[in-house]
Amino acid sequence: MRQTIHKKTIPPRKRNNKSAKRNSSSQVSPVHKSLRMLGIKEGISASKNMTSAQLSVKDVHAGFTSWYFDTVKSSLPYSEVRQIAEAYRHSFYGKKHDRSMPMLLPLSRPAAAVVSASDEEDTLGAVLKELSRLPLQEIIVVLNGCSDNSYTLARAYPLVTIIHEPERIGHDVGRAMGAQMTTAESILFTDGDIVIKAEQLAPFLYAVDQGVDMALNDLRSFLPSFVSQDGVTRLKSYLNTVMKRPDLGASSLISVPHAISRACIQTIGYPNLITPPLAQTIALEKGCRVEAVAAVDVISKNRRRIGNVGKGNEVERMIIGDHLEALTTVLKSSNTVADELSISRAEVASWRNAK
Repeated sequence: MRQTIHKKTIPPRKRNNKSAKRNSSSQVSPVHKSLRMLGIKEGISASKNMTSAQLSVKDVHAGFTSWYFDTVKSSLPYSEVRQIAEAYRHSFYGKKHDRSMPMLLPLSRPAAAVVSASDEEDTLGAVLKELSRLPLQEIIVVLNGCSDNSYTLARAYPLVTIIHEPERIGHDVGRAMGAQMTTAESILFTDGDIVIKAEQLAPFLYAVDQGVDMALNDLRSFLPSFVSQDGVTRLKSYLNTVMKRPDLGASSLISVPHAISRACIQTIGYPNLITPPLAQTIALEKGCRVEAVAAVDVISKNRRRIGNVGKGNEVERMIIGDHLEALTTVLKSSNTVADELSISRAEVASWRNAK
């Protein structure tokens, strides 16, 4: 992940949501309870009708998706979809806790993933294992100047198509190349150095399948208060505020995981994906639907490298430059007028004092 790391880190704020979780779990409508029961019955029935030779991940995904769209006629929040899917999956396999089971997700359009990796043989296999649990038509792995065993690891997964670049081209260039390689309608982006469970990746794909054009990682709950934030985090929030989307906070295409629709990528233009803040700005200007859809802690898991450690490091300078390019583009846009960019003192105070 292209994220700057300073030597002195500040632990993320912890939010006490135990009571909220208890309330949400107890308040489930009878309709959704009945759908879970139907999922259990269908899972048992499907397992009896399939021979051992048919028990592939692809077949299980196809069977669940077909049943889901025939049975569930309305659009449901991801949390409820996951409950129905897990009911089906557990009854199909006859067990509840197995990390190798597929993460069932009803998608109406083809989906793919793009993984950028730079000498990450220690984690790449686990990353691909989690992605293989999702209903993806393909996984594009961009080996970005790798000299380790990443190529052999990636070849072991049947869904993987490999792009091998002998020289380091950067994660963002790799993602742009991967996006051009696939024909999928929904594209999930992640990195080879951070292992993220399929259950945490699924909301991003589901959001795009439901009509979101750009599904971002919501990092707000993992960040300290404004006074303790680094310059990069403040720049992310500032750019979103300039674009009249303060609700996005520091959510940015710089941070994985995120997912983008094919239509949105074509609106942005593949070359502009190389500069994530600019791509996000163009998407907002063009009216694409941009949302922070789920929270995944990639800050504490970010791999430390020579170029991203310490204040003023190489990665930090590059990210700041990308944001300046995005802001310059906004200011020069013929569709943008000065009063649209102005921020009141009250808005600034609210932003700075946010807890």
